[in-house]
This record gives sequence, C-alpha cells and structure tokens, in this order.
Amino acid sequence: MRYVGFSEFYHDGALSVINEDGTIEFASHGERFSKRKNDPVIPDSLWDDYTTDKDHISFYEDIELRKKHREKWDSTRFKEVATITHTASLEVPNYNVLAFDQQHEHHQSHCASAFYTRPWEDKDDTVLVSIDGAGEVQCAVIYDSNFNLIKQWQYPKSVGMVYTTCTKELGLRPLEDEYVVMGLSSYGSPISSLVNSLMQWYTDIPYMNPDYLIGGEVDTGEGKIGIHAMTRIMRDAVEQYDDAEVAASVQAFAEWAILDIMKEARKHGRKLCYSGGCAQNVVINSMIKDMFDDVHIAVSPTDAGSSLGTAAMSWAEATGKDRLVWTPYLGYNIKGDVNPKEVVQHLLDNKVCGLANGKAEFGPRALGNRSLIADVRYDVKDTVNTIKRRQKYRPFAPAILEEFADEYFDGHMNEYMQYTSTAKHDYASVTHVDGTARVQVVKKDCESIFRKVIEEYYEKTGVPMLLNTSLNIRGRPMVNDEHDARLWEQKYGVKVF
Repeated sequence: MRYVGFSEFYHDGALSVINEDGTIEFASHGERFSKRKNDPVIPDSLWDDYTTDKDHISFYEDIELRKKHREKWDSTRFKEVATITHTASLEVPNYNVLAFDQQHEHHQSHCASAFYTRPWEDKDDTVLVSIDGAGEVQCAVIYDSNFNLIKQWQYPKSVGMVYTTCTKELGLRPLEDEYVVMGLSSYGSPISSLVNSLMQWYTDIPYMNPDYLIGGEVDTGEGKIGIHAMTRIMRDAVEQYDDAEVAASVQAFAEWAILDIMKEARKHGRKLCYSGGCAQNVVINSMIKDMFDDVHIAVSPTDAGSSLGTAAMSWAEATGKDRLVWTPYLGYNIKGDVNPKEVVQHLLDNKVCGLANGKAEFGPRALGNRSLIADVRYDVKDTVNTIKRRQKYRPFAPAILEEFADEYFDGHMNEYMQYTSTAKHDYASVTHVDGTARVQVVKKDCESIFRKVIEEYYEKTGVPMLLNTSLNIRGRPMVNDEHDARLWEQKYGVKVF
C-alpha cells in the first residue's frame, strides 16, 4: 500500500507519496508543473504520473469542519478578508465528490509533516506546534506527541493573518511575500505605538464561537474589535510611517505573539516539532531554538507540506510506525551528469550560474538542485537581484561546507536555511543589512551535487561557501524540469548546468 496526501483549493497545492516502508517516494508543489506560482490546484499530470487507483489517499483538511464554520460567514463582510488571496474565491468541491479515503485537520497535517520527519528516534518529551493564518477555525495549536490537543488559538486571534494583512497593505503579494516583509524589517525600527496597538488588538480579540461571523465585528462594550479593526490599524500605519518601520513593527509583534505560544509549549516538552506558515520566519525561529533542547522545523512548513503530513498520518495509523525515511530532494528528477570542475570554472569566469540537477527540493528553499549560485568574493547582490527581478534590499543566503560553518558564522544554522546567524566574515553578497545571514550548512553526506561544487570552489579559491538562491524569477515557480532549465538559460542569459 502507498499513502498519498494532497493539499488543494486554497493556495500552494501539493502532492506527496509515501511507501509502506516509510520512504517518501515523491513530494512536490503543483506550481512546479503548472508553472503558476502558488497554484492552488494540482495538475492532472501529477495525479496521472505519480499515483494509482490502488493508493490510499488523504486530504489535508477536514472539509466538513471548515464548511461548518465558513457557512456562518457573511459573504459581504468576509469579502475584504477574502481578497487577501487571489485564490480565496476558489470553490472547494463537495465532500462527496472528492476522491479520497481519509481527511485530517489542517493543523494536524502541519504538525505531522514535522513530527514524522523529526531526527530523534523517541517521541518522549516531544511537543508539536503549528502556527499560521487559519485552518478550519484554528490559527495555532499545541499537541502532545500523540496528537492530543493541549491548547488552541482560534480565528481571528491569528499571528499569521496580521503578517499577511501587513504584506497586502504594503502593496506586496499576500500569502507569498511575507518573507519580503521580514527582510524589509531589518531596515527599520519598530514603532512602539503600532506594536502596542497590534498587541492590544490580539489580546482583546475573542476566540471564535459557532455564532460568530468571522468577517464581522464584535462589540465588547469597549468598541468593535473584529478583523477589520486590525486591517484599519495596518492601513493607518502604512499612511503614517515608512514601510520599513511598519515591517519592523509587525515583526516585533510576531516575535511577541509567537514566543508567547512557545513559552506555553515548552511547559509540555523539551523537544519541539514546528510547522505552519509562520515557521518560515527565520528570525523568530532562532529565538525559539534557544527555548528547547531540540527543534525540528518541517522542511516544507506551508500548506504544501501538509500534503506530506496528512499522508504520514494515514501511514502511521496503518503501520504503527512514527518516523519516515526522507530527504528534502523529493520532486521531479533531472537526470544529468554535472561536472563540478566545469561549474566552478564558469563561476570563476562569469560569477553566476544555475544548477538544475537531480530531484527537485520539496519546500520553499533551493538547496542545490534548483539553485542560482554566485561567487561570494564579489558583491553580486544587485546583479542576482536584477536577474531574479527582485527588490534590491532582498538578502541572499550563503551555502557553506559544514566543517567551516562555525568559523564564518556565529549562531543557529542548519542544512535547510531555517535560522539566522551573525556573519564573522566580510562577504557582503551573503550578509544582510543587520549583519546576519540565513545559512545553509552543506553536510558531507549531502545528496546534492552542490557539495562537490562547493568543495571544488574551495579548492580553487580558499573560500568554502557560495551564494545560493532559488532558480526562479520573482513571482514564478522554481525551474522544475529540463525544458524549464533551457528556457531559463535562453531567456535570462545565465548558464544552467
């Protein structure tokens, strides 16, 4: 039996396949095949090529629970909130016509994607946390290692929604550019009055109950404090303050709110498995890391990763096992024969090139198999941002051989770019304005050709790291297959190996 999980219909649709022995056979975002960024729909080709009619199929949300609450929303009042995402109006098919065998709740799927890929064997003293915009009704949860609910935060008490609303009001793409806001926040200082207003709103907002219309307002006697109140706070802030100050204020609020959830979680376990969209905030992740003995963050913490989570829950229930055999390289396989010496020589001559080889990474980060890489000895930040059509203030990550990581950086780092650390070097191309970097530690057993490329580069230059960013253009999915790679090379004039 194989266990297939899918997330679909809201944003970032994805498909994952787990074999009975616990190996992940395939996992990919639908956007990589449809070529539409954050595509909520999984292309038919993915179903046709990677699944069979004998597979056990599970869905990442409880549709009936979602509909139970959302049928109570007043459509006109909800309209403003729904426009946060261009896919919010997509209709979820009727429960009875969807072809799946099982469904799990939204935050269960999130947590499962982290829990079943954790690096430690036992599950004792392990606590699970998921934080995002909203699932069926929950915005954040704490579970024990048996998925018993310890505590929940229900809509509209949502850290993720505050961050997404800020993204939208700053003129960026919500549910896509939140990490741009995080990068921008380093250029400004928090406005205390704005931070306090957001904290007060979050503290005062009541949990949703079955009679509460999410899109509306609640009158507590102190005035209306519904979701629109938070939107108005953000709109007023954008009019009054510099964008970087607004971003810094929202980041400060998110730190306060998320760390408060984590303080509660720490009471229930020394080891943390963490997922949900907010788990992409690498600045806060570094703070969380100091609170626990061990932390494992899902390599794909968004809704796409929940396709793996829901499949893993079905697999665990059927087999009684609780750890998967996995790598981050789970997608479409480009079977190429890349010569690291040729790649490095091209870098030395041209400073920039692409790598598209092996199985595509699952998750938001390119880890060497679908990467745009550059020679860190030169300040190529503007060059690469121009190629990718990105804002000039956006930072880039360094990828470094693990044995040199502590020599060049101080702080938390791992192989999945999930933390920030302080640079101890002078290479500006991979250092953010605040002196930090989101480091990719490239381990000796790394499956990607990227390890051999960096080793060759080190041999030639004496520098053990390269700039690494995803092989895509802003607003477009990463290069996925051979055709994508050739088109990239032709259109942008950058050699892809």
